[in-house]
Amino acid sequence: MPTKLEKTIDQTKSPLTKDDIKRALKILGINSKSKLEVHASLSAFGFIVNKQYDVIDALIEIITEGVIIMPAHTSEMTNPRDWENPPVPKDWIPIIEENRKPFDHETFMPERIGIIPKTFMLYPGVKRTLHPEVSLSVYNKTGDGHWLDHGFDDRELIHPLYKLKEEKGHILMMGTDFYTCSSIHLSEFMSDFATIDKYLYKIKDGEKVIKKTITTKYFDDDDINFKAISETYINQYKDTDAYKQVKVGNASLTLIEAEKLYDIAKEFHMTYKK
Repeated sequence: MPTKLEKTIDQTKSPLTKDDIKRALKILGINSKSKLEVHASLSAFGFIVNKQYDVIDALIEIITEGVIIMPAHTSEMTNPRDWENPPVPKDWIPIIEENRKPFDHETFMPERIGIIPKTFMLYPGVKRTLHPEVSLSVYNKTGDGHWLDHGFDDRELIHPLYKLKEEKGHILMMGTDFYTCSSIHLSEFMSDFATIDKYLYKIKDGEKVIKKTITTKYFDDDDINFKAISETYINQYKDTDAYKQVKVGNASLTLIEAEKLYDIAKEFHMTYKK
């Protein structure tokens, strides 16, 4: 049985380098002042000489005056009463709630994100937002400190990805598709079918532990809405500058406009009917 690395080598025509990735980014129009939400899958590229480091270094070496945002979500920190895959026994819930450590954005490692965003968190200059469920890693070279503002009530839209939309930024999918795109979640609370949940968290910020009520929204039909929103975006913007693609190694890199995606998602969630 071939190993994962052996399969990767077999599926790769030639090793990818950081410069290969930088060339692809520049073809997409990414420049020193770009503002990006990035979702990336290392395995999609094929064999890269320096693995995830070449992907991150390519981005950071180009974007010297802009912003790079990657997910640092800790879904394991959500309300245990809502866990489904798998659920825990009901009599466990009080024990979990009583003994769970305060969320610490400096030390907590996400469980369900890929190696590229996990490594990005460790890079010099990358800072993480304080949200205990859906924190984001932010590399900010703009001089505007508000890129780290991340409200505890999703309905307030105090959020780095909402700011990305307001600043005419872009979303870069590197070997991934719209199903990884966190920005689609921004307008979910506008749906009549969203469930609003409030849950009290302990959050460690430096030497202090603070208590915050986190207000989040859940939309039960993620597969349906992500599919519909992505299809609408592609149908509307394919063959325009709002939907650019380039191939590097085995991966397709796709660049879309954050504001246009938000507008489509908002319209979908406000008008969605079961």
